This record gives sequence, C-alpha cells and structure tokens, in this order.
Amino acid sequence: MSDAGQIFVADKGEADQKGKKDTKKIEQTVDFLNETQQRAVAAYTAYLEAQRQLEEAYKEQERQANNVYNEVVEQARKSCEESITQARKAFESSVTRSLRINDETELKARESRNETLERTWAVFIKASK
Repeated sequence: MSDAGQIFVADKGEADQKGKKDTKKIEQTVDFLNETQQRAVAAYTAYLEAQRQLEEAYKEQERQANNVYNEVVEQARKSCEESITQARKAFESSVTRSLRINDETELKARESRNETLERTWAVFIKASK
C-alpha cells in the first residue's frame, strides 16, 4: 500500500474511534438528559403531591374553623336561651310576688276602710240620737 492509502486507512481508523467516542458522548448526553428528565418528572410529581397536600391542609383548617364557629354559635344560642329562661322565671316570680303584695295591700286597705266606715257610722248614729 502506498503512503496515501495508509493515511486514508489510518484516518478511517481514527474516524471510527472518533465516531465511537462521539457516539459514546451522545449516549452519555442522552442518558444524562433522560436522567434529568426523570428527575424533573419526579420533582414535578412531588410538587403536585405537595400542592394537593397543601390544599387538603387548607380544607382541613377550614373544616376545623367551621366546626369551632358552629360550636361557639351553638354555645351562644344555648346561653341566650338559658338567660331568657332565667329572665322569664325571674319575671314570673316578680309578677307573682307583685300580685300577691297587691292582693294583701288591697285586703288591708279594705279592712281599714271597713273599720273606718264602721267607726264613722257609729259616731254618726251616736250623734243623731
């Protein structure tokens, strides 16, 4: 073989090695890109899961706030009803006591009036005779 042929053959060998190196680099790059893409997908999936968990946490907090609100409203309603019941009892007791005092006062006033009328008539009858 001539030198030109040997150079060509040598260049072909170098080209094959360079091609293999390039193919290896391409494969490494593709593997790196695949791995990076897988990590990105895993990160995005984790992000979506975290977002879902955060949404659930907010919903749970809202449920708890609503439960506390409903309990407080119910306690306020019960307290109000108890206060009204006590006020009614106090009112009824006061009205009953006032009516009893009124009846006793009327009775005493009637007795006093009758005694006064009896004395007045007794004096009048004595004076007329």
